[in-house]
Amino acid sequence: MDETDRAMLDRVNEARSEPRKCGNQDFDAAEPLSWDCTLEDAALAHSRDMVELEFFSHTSPDGVQTGKRVSDRGYRWSAVGENIASGQNSVDRVVDGWLSSPGHCANIMSTEYTEIGAARVEAPGSQYSPFWTQVFARPR
Repeated sequence: MDETDRAMLDRVNEARSEPRKCGNQDFDAAEPLSWDCTLEDAALAHSRDMVELEFFSHTSPDGVQTGKRVSDRGYRWSAVGENIASGQNSVDRVVDGWLSSPGHCANIMSTEYTEIGAARVEAPGSQYSPFWTQVFARPR
């Protein structure tokens, strides 16, 4: 876990530590998430794919979605979710953006998830760089 990973985990757990409204949905404070390297690997691969294949979606051009990406890395999950973003230059900025978006905020606050992995990938020459992916899950 590097400095960016630690900052991401800390910022997400700080957000989860108090009740929050995500759009029209109210969330109680939630237990902190723990970092999982397999989820980080899935996040990194997705961010790299978005850069290399020039797309921005939870579904890859060949139709692969979050659950399959996570399962393909050997993680057995009972719940899985994902946030993506691009263009924010810091952990604080990207997490603030996610928290201001109802669906992304709901992923951050969901008690369905107990673990997180995330990654940031630079895209030299792209106005949308960097690309961020957060993967949330609960193991089986």
